[in-house]
Amino acid sequence: MLDFFNLEKQTNKRVQRYLLHKSTEENIEAKNAKLLIACKNNAIIVFLLNNNTIVKPLFLKDIAAFFGKDFDQSNEQAVMAYFQKLAGENHFELSKLNVMICETKGELGAHLYEETKYRKKISTLDLLTHFNPNK
Repeated sequence: MLDFFNLEKQTNKRVQRYLLHKSTEENIEAKNAKLLIACKNNAIIVFLLNNNTIVKPLFLKDIAAFFGKDFDQSNEQAVMAYFQKLAGENHFELSKLNVMICETKGELGAHLYEETKYRKKISTLDLLTHFNPNK
């Protein structure tokens, strides 16, 4: 039987390493680094943030590559479908959906927002699984 809690914890540690890698590249403090993932104009956008200031745009393909995953158009469609599901389950428009991956109270995690309004914590593992659903 899979230990979901342990898998989630391992996934969060890997994402934390990714944020450390990106923050080092951009010369920002790792504890302030955040990933913002959203859907705008029927495309998935990703930004590296320093606190709440945009540092640079990132690409899903590059994030997947860091985790040793292949990424193509079908993967982006899978992420889009996941976001549509999240928006529907939480009763708000897809264009208002934001996922923030950041450290809160010393623990890294993924959080769902409706624009700037916090809605709930979501599984980082579930989110990243959609980056490479068929492999």
